[in-house]
Amino acid sequence: MMSRIVVSTTLAALTFGMSGAAQGPPADYRTIFTFSGSVTLPGVTLPAGKYLFRLADPNGSRKVISILSEDGLTPLAMLHTIPSRLPEAPREAEIRFMETPAELPPAIKTWWYPGNSIGYEFIYPRQQAMQLAEVSPDPVLTTVAETRDLETAELARISRSGAPAAVVVVEDPAPVAATGRVQRGEVASGDGTTAASSSTTAASQDTRADGRAARNTARTALPQTASSLPTVTLFGALAMLTGIGLSLRRRALAFDIR
Repeated sequence: MMSRIVVSTTLAALTFGMSGAAQGPPADYRTIFTFSGSVTLPGVTLPAGKYLFRLADPNGSRKVISILSEDGLTPLAMLHTIPSRLPEAPREAEIRFMETPAELPPAIKTWWYPGNSIGYEFIYPRQQAMQLAEVSPDPVLTTVAETRDLETAELARISRSGAPAAVVVVEDPAPVAATGRVQRGEVASGDGTTAASSSTTAASQDTRADGRAARNTARTALPQTASSLPTVTLFGALAMLTGIGLSLRRRALAFDIR
């Protein structure tokens, strides 16, 4: 009887450990960003508030980013992007802004998910990109010709001085140093809730706060990266060995009695 209880406990422990190991970040990289003022995105300006960013098309070469209300119920924009690689993967979700005058809402350039060095650079419609390029020192990613077909259009970066520079889209681009002001976000679970994060203060700060100050935001706790899976697995293995030992002992006693 005891051996059956031990084996049952072992199976339950191992099942729990395996189910815990299967949990991970959502496949669509959903992230909540909080803006204290209006921000600019391709073809849309978002007022202050909380918004859900997620991958709408993880398989396309020019991945489509879906912007929704915080609860994920109201779609606000579907935006095309191209891959952009950092020298090192960020530890927290972040977006980078292009420089714009104080009277214009900051324009979002790129989005990165924590743990991924490859992020997403937004493609701006040509007319909007030309307007931004007049006031931004950063080149703006856009199309060579005015078009709504951003999936296959030829791309270029334009600036306020100089000819447009052609852009070749590759899945594994060379690393580039991140530029522009930074703002952190909070990774959201599948049901839309956000995980506890030491970046809460940085995420809610003014979008024009200095990027270095955001990066230096004091951490109140170390990230919890350790898993309980090894402990659970060890417990299961020990319990199973105990059950086998009890079973063999019972059989030996029964043989001696005979």
